[in-house]
Amino acid sequence: MSAVFKTTLVGLCLCIGVSAQAVSTSQISGVVQDSTGLVVPAATITVTQTATGLTRTTASGADGSYVLPNLPVGPYRLQVTKEGFSAAVQSGIVLQVDTNPVINVTLKVGSVSEQVVVEASAGMVERSPCLPKS
Repeated sequence: MSAVFKTTLVGLCLCIGVSAQAVSTSQISGVVQDSTGLVVPAATITVTQTATGLTRTTASGADGSYVLPNLPVGPYRLQVTKEGFSAAVQSGIVLQVDTNPVINVTLKVGSVSEQVVVEASAGMVERSPCLPKS
């Protein structure tokens, strides 16, 4: 084999590996607001991948929005805290390849030791049309 062919082959293998890694991530984004609908800036948003313990943290911006990009696929728990509000916790979030769920969080006024827990299911991660109740 020629040196050029070997170099090209190695480069191709590296590109395939990088490409495979890039598709196995997702992101969570949303807006943090209070019970009156006003945005909550500087809230702490923490996601924990429940299968591995991987934790990522960010803060909501001046407009209450947040983004946690490049999260490995898998099950997650999301917690939002801000002084003067009860902590909000949502579990059962399952990230899949190329899904980017928007999870808006409403914080209730209260003490930091209180928590509002929301159980999610994989169905909440994907959007689907609403069906009328029968």
